[in-house]
Amino acid sequence: MSSQPIKIFFTGATGYIGGSILTGLLQHPNASNFQITALVRGDDTRVKKLTSVGVHPLIGDNDSHDVIEQATSESDVVIHTANSADDLPSAKAILSGLDKRTKSTKKPVIYIHTSGTGVLTEDVRGKKGSSTVYHDLDPDQINGLSEEQMHRSIDLLIINSAQANPLLKTVIVLPPLIYGLGTGLFNQTSIQLPTLIRAALKRGKVETIGAGQSTWDHVHVADLVDAYLILFDALLAVYGPSAKSDAKPNPYLTTGREGYYFAENGRHSWRQLAEKTAEVLFKKGAIQSANVTPFPDDEVEDALLGAFSWLALGSQSNCKAERIRQLGWKPHRPSLFDSVEEQVDASIKQSKN
Repeated sequence: MSSQPIKIFFTGATGYIGGSILTGLLQHPNASNFQITALVRGDDTRVKKLTSVGVHPLIGDNDSHDVIEQATSESDVVIHTANSADDLPSAKAILSGLDKRTKSTKKPVIYIHTSGTGVLTEDVRGKKGSSTVYHDLDPDQINGLSEEQMHRSIDLLIINSAQANPLLKTVIVLPPLIYGLGTGLFNQTSIQLPTLIRAALKRGKVETIGAGQSTWDHVHVADLVDAYLILFDALLAVYGPSAKSDAKPNPYLTTGREGYYFAENGRHSWRQLAEKTAEVLFKKGAIQSANVTPFPDDEVEDALLGAFSWLALGSQSNCKAERIRQLGWKPHRPSLFDSVEEQVDASIKQSKN
């Protein structure tokens, strides 16, 4: 790779996923060649910390559409992780800026967008769902999803924009439940497992939505970062500013309408996760019994994540991450169940602060 700087615009640098990916970029063998601009709210502590690691802070948030559009119009690569799956206006601003970039340079731009396997969910409320498993080597199957599915409106905007502009090289990364402690400078905690643990600590017992029979996939955050970096490197090699004119992509490196990348490394039922959590909490004396019981339906939303609880901890979402594995992804971090104790310890410590 030549010394031509790679201009990267990054959102979510202070978040769990984004912060961990940013750490991965800063540790990249070619990091000295990256010019990273990160969108960040105007907090002096955050600004100083990002500056100290060589990241240029750009003051704003997802509602700063003009700021986002301008920054992306000056970038070779955009990595969007800040509420990216559900914030349509910010995605529109990014796509508008990248469209301007291609018109001015006549060269490809790269957009790595973070969606999620929430788009696959069946709202079964803890009951066993269908046998459907989505495969990213079958983009037609994914493109058959209803427009009403969570995240889908933004995913459609992205693939339609790429179809309209051949120089816009978009990929959509769809993580499932993410576990493990993050490596970012700020938030290092995920959502689903910590929510289950906090509810148990507060209520004195571990509970499931319904029978907990529905299943989700999962991935360790460090393995997820590896997937992003593999995609980043592969896309740069073919579409980056220093790419050779005769560079040919790996046949599994697809973009636009076929550019979906799941990132799972295992599957669990919500009951299995609850039982492991109960085992660990009971062993540590944090709860009086390792028995797992169902939440009363009228207490689910108050105990967990409001109206989102049913999908976050009671739905079904199953997929296979085949495409990223064909690009060399080899997840190897501790399993979800082996990571429960680490997360329990972190949650207990947080509850005492």
